Amino acid sequence: MKRWLLFTTLIIFLSSCTKGVIDVTPRSVSGTWVVADASRSDGFGWQYFRSGLENGVFDFYRDGSAEYDDGYNLMRGSWRIVTVIGGYYDQYGNYYDRSHDVWEVNVYDRSTRASVDMYFDDIAVYSNRIVATNYDGRFINRYTFRRL
Repeated sequence: MKRWLLFTTLIIFLSSCTKGVIDVTPRSVSGTWVVADASRSDGFGWQYFRSGLENGVFDFYRDGSAEYDDGYNLMRGSWRIVTVIGGYYDQYGNYYDRSHDVWEVNVYDRSTRASVDMYFDDIAVYSNRIVATNYDGRFINRYTFRRL
């Protein structure tokens, strides 16, 4: 009886600690998204910054195509997720050197020649948000996308 109670308690504890991360697949990323916030860290805390993408809407399709519409430009292109092995910073600023997913988004408007090119060293997908980070040599940049 004690073993059963201990086992049940352990299962409840472990299931309550989960962060709810969804597997990163075209199905989990596809949909309509906006940049909810962007922040950066130099190792001494996070500061919000304006990325310039907050006024637009991203559409990611399962076939790997993408669109970004900011009301002035309708950019079209692609997105992809690839699993790689190497160093990266996660959404909390912790450094790891192991297998992880990288996310690349490239969209372009032929008439205005405007483009958005993003490369993220790490991506975490939740039911209604994506948190993606990259390190630019000085800052860890963190973007949070919210599903519409």
